[in-house]
Amino acid sequence: MTYEEALTYIHSVSWRGRKPGLERIRVLCDLLGNPQKKLHFIHVAGTNGKGSVSAMTDSILRAAGLKVGLYTSPYLVDFTERIQFDGSPISHEDLCRVTEAVKAKADLMEDGPTEFELITAIAFQYYSEVKPDVIVLECGLGGRLDATNVIDESLLSVITNIALDHTDVLGDTVEKIAGEKAGILKGAPCVLGHAPAGAEKVILDKCREKGLPLIQAADLVLSDVAHTREGISFRYHSLSLFTPLSGVYQEKNIKTVLAVTEELKKQGFAIPDEALQKGFSSVYWPGRFETLLKEPRIIFDGAHNPDGIEGAVATCRALYPDERIILVSGVMKDKSFDTMVKTLAGISGKAYVGAPETPRSLPALELARALEQAGVHAVPCDSMTKALESAARDAAENGGVVLCVGSLYSYAELRQAARSLAGA
Repeated sequence: MTYEEALTYIHSVSWRGRKPGLERIRVLCDLLGNPQKKLHFIHVAGTNGKGSVSAMTDSILRAAGLKVGLYTSPYLVDFTERIQFDGSPISHEDLCRVTEAVKAKADLMEDGPTEFELITAIAFQYYSEVKPDVIVLECGLGGRLDATNVIDESLLSVITNIALDHTDVLGDTVEKIAGEKAGILKGAPCVLGHAPAGAEKVILDKCREKGLPLIQAADLVLSDVAHTREGISFRYHSLSLFTPLSGVYQEKNIKTVLAVTEELKKQGFAIPDEALQKGFSSVYWPGRFETLLKEPRIIFDGAHNPDGIEGAVATCRALYPDERIILVSGVMKDKSFDTMVKTLAGISGKAYVGAPETPRSLPALELARALEQAGVHAVPCDSMTKALESAARDAAENGGVVLCVGSLYSYAELRQAARSLAGA
């Protein structure tokens, strides 16, 4: 099986029409000999912040000398980003070999796995071979019925935040969504990043029901916090720390990560101050208020729901308070884009829009109409590349900062377009 054949097989498996549940992933894991039972997990759920929290946790634990697996989604440029070990993506060769082995078992199933279930099983099988000390395991969607929740136990459950997203699947209130996220709680403490009062109560009640401690990351105190275009500097107790991740929303994620490390220390993990310093300062997590080009300045933020858009807008106001903001956007048609455009209208009067290269994309014309109704002059473009080129030309001629938001699925195309503009 070649790399292209492996990806073709993985992407050919449809989730549409499948009933949510853990039955298929359980059957597949059984056929593989339950590789997940040999592994140790930090299980991460949440509406936003899962990736950033997972990446920072991974970086700190590796800085502490541990061999760490990192399982995330979606990928931005190369599929192998989803399954990482010891700071590197799975090799094409290993992906092909493990995919072929998993396919042989999946082909025996009467009700075959969905794409995400298949990828999760591939990750478990791979990790059972390379034997990491711990795996930072990010949920794909929700928690209770997410394929990652096939694991029997975890060292720690983490819920980064609760906000409205995927309401057609998870529920139309933060309380219902919190109930789904809290489905990952097992026999281990839970770290909660931040959540509205109603959602927090749901999680607290679930912890009490299961007799599990709830660690409130919001109670941690950071001092001397400084947000700059290069990252965030802060103090935690007497320790001076810095992360190159920008975004005012990262402050809450940092607290969540610190709460995670404090709890892991209680469990016997050796995480010295030096590991915190090195881990925070060396973390790399693209697509989160990332500067793709400095002149004209082009920023990409993967915000794709109302809560994420609010964070991106707040960061823009904090770091570029006097700059004209030019939007580049493309969104998925299942997102609450009407709410998002109203927030975006608060910082920008001009947008260039396209459609990310996926069947789930909202047509550019529809997004342009929504932005126009919110008071933003929007120019529909044939592609995300054309949208960025037009916005960059506007910024060069009239001044301003280009902010790309709406979907992580447009990252690879926009990064390449920015590099082309730079002559790279």
